[in-house]
Amino acid sequence: MRLRVRRRPVKYARLEVRPDGTVVITAPDGFDVDNLIERHRGWLEGKLAEIGELREIAESGFPINGEFYQVIHGRKPKVHERFKTVVLSPNPNDMVDCLKKILRRELLPLVDSYAHRMGVEPGKVYIRHQKSRWGSCSPKGNLNFNVRLIALPRELREYVVIHELAHLKHMNHSKAFWELVGEFYPDYKNARKELKKWWTIVELNPYWKWLARGEV
Repeated sequence: MRLRVRRRPVKYARLEVRPDGTVVITAPDGFDVDNLIERHRGWLEGKLAEIGELREIAESGFPINGEFYQVIHGRKPKVHERFKTVVLSPNPNDMVDCLKKILRRELLPLVDSYAHRMGVEPGKVYIRHQKSRWGSCSPKGNLNFNVRLIALPRELREYVVIHELAHLKHMNHSKAFWELVGEFYPDYKNARKELKKWWTIVELNPYWKWLARGEV
């Protein structure tokens, strides 16, 4: 396994498996890293096997709406939902802009609908190409959504919208916050698990890697 050890002045050691399969251990100086690995070897092997399976899925096409579209290289970017194809242009920025426009057309009505039902008033809605989260809510009430959301099944996008709108009432993850989320999306616990899987898939997908780094 690929192992990375970070020595930090932390009270407890932390074990993490990154989407690319790297095992990251954050631990204080002098901590027995080898012993930690042995104690959690079964869990680590299970996580790495899961990533291997997700990698195979991730390499099967361009993820759109929870499916994997065939990629065609062309001059102008376009998504053909009917034919399940994505025309990939040479410029990654043009491709991201195309995906943002498609996502915005779907998200804005969804935000308006749930905002009305939840009794909240969001500020501006932004679609950005982020590398760390599906969405966020600013202290000013503005909502930020990741263009990567276009890769998800629509029901998971719906959950992300509800999650961020709930932050307009509760800027935390308190019991009251989750009760509000659960009122409008009862299966939120399963949605959170699915989002973790999809984040790994997007991280491993060669086309999204290209969009993030400008290289195939």
